[in-house]
Amino acid sequence: MFYLVFSMTLMTGTNGQGDQADRVAPHDATAEQQVLGALLIDRDAIFKVADQLRPDDFYLARHQRIYGAALELLERRERIDPLTLQVELARNERLDQVGGSAYLRELVELVPTAIEVERDAGRVRDRATMRRLLAAATSIATEAYSEPTDVSLTLDRAEQRIFALRDETANAQLRHIQRALQANYEHISERMEHPFEVSGLASGFREIDGFTEGFSPGDLVIIAARPSVGKTSLGLAIAHAAAKRGDGTLVFSLEMDTKQIVARLLGLNSRIDLLSMRTGNIMDTEAAASLTNLPILLDDTPGISIMELRTKARRAMAQTRLSLIVIDYLQLMRTAEHEENRVQEIATISRNLKALARELGVVVIALSQLSRAAGDAGNEPMLSTLRESGALEQDADVVVMLWRDREDAQPGAPRLIHGSVAKNRNGPTGHFELFFESEQARFFSRADEGGMPV
Repeated sequence: MFYLVFSMTLMTGTNGQGDQADRVAPHDATAEQQVLGALLIDRDAIFKVADQLRPDDFYLARHQRIYGAALELLERRERIDPLTLQVELARNERLDQVGGSAYLRELVELVPTAIEVERDAGRVRDRATMRRLLAAATSIATEAYSEPTDVSLTLDRAEQRIFALRDETANAQLRHIQRALQANYEHISERMEHPFEVSGLASGFREIDGFTEGFSPGDLVIIAARPSVGKTSLGLAIAHAAAKRGDGTLVFSLEMDTKQIVARLLGLNSRIDLLSMRTGNIMDTEAAASLTNLPILLDDTPGISIMELRTKARRAMAQTRLSLIVIDYLQLMRTAEHEENRVQEIATISRNLKALARELGVVVIALSQLSRAAGDAGNEPMLSTLRESGALEQDADVVVMLWRDREDAQPGAPRLIHGSVAKNRNGPTGHFELFFESEQARFFSRADEGGMPV
């Protein structure tokens, strides 16, 4: 929708201004009158439309003033009828501006019954949405004609206008608790039918899913560790597991290029070590074939800004249904604006990642460095050691910490990695352990009853 609006706006630029000036903005004066008339004859009508309509949803100024006065009466819990509304308008010196008491009587006479008030309110709201779409398109065109120096920033602002309008339309109506209860009942019923499946996006590791029950759409998940502990490998393992289930996955790698990311993903499907694959000594065609059709998108833009990332994520969502976005790693990102210090910059990035998760309805996993206060090995890191910002702790729904023992494992032997779900907004916290094979950069769970890694 954004690209269509943008293109149409540019085509109707300065050369089409004469034609545009002759056109009337979308509105339905009759529907506006019928909504207002219904409010005057039915004391309950206001409760059916108050959560749907704002005064500026009405096109005619007199209708905006009348509806605004009705909302003021509602806020004071006073009855809404022709007399009380007339008094309210007169008190604010607006009665003459709306056409006086004669126009209020005319509104009452136009509406025999208030039964269609919700339908009429929908027509008013739809026309208001189209007017706002036109305003956004005009603003986008004006900014484009000004030839801004930062094109990426301009594009992000344009997309934000359109997506904000879409979200505003989708969330315009309050939802009765009955609908939420019904959705909750359906969720519980499904869980009873499938008791061994997690309710959200599974990480692929039962140790983590035991605490989270899977990550929920809209979650911001932070995986934090000191360097060389395995946070990138864990993030890619979760992405790979999601893609194998058919969940669209987008990986932003700020530290490694796509060749290195693909090598890591190949290591998850092969027993051949990464060094052999990088040097070209061995090719694993089966591992490569298993990755070919997975719904994974890769981006290796170094130092990507949060606005660029959001723009690319929106475009990816338009192409394929995403369920997961993985970012490696957060401290390498930047903002397009000049923040006063790095802590504020990370806080801005963190807020935007959480907003992106909510906006697109996906899980966002951001890998993060821990500060040196966490220690290089041996000690469990605390939430306070998340590097450069306490906002990460605040904005994240789930925080997973990784650390390893001081003693190195024997060469070729899997290394024991300790982990904790240090924060879980919707569930318990606790500790877990995984094994890590450095040759394949691969995590796996402890052996099951059969004695084989899961």
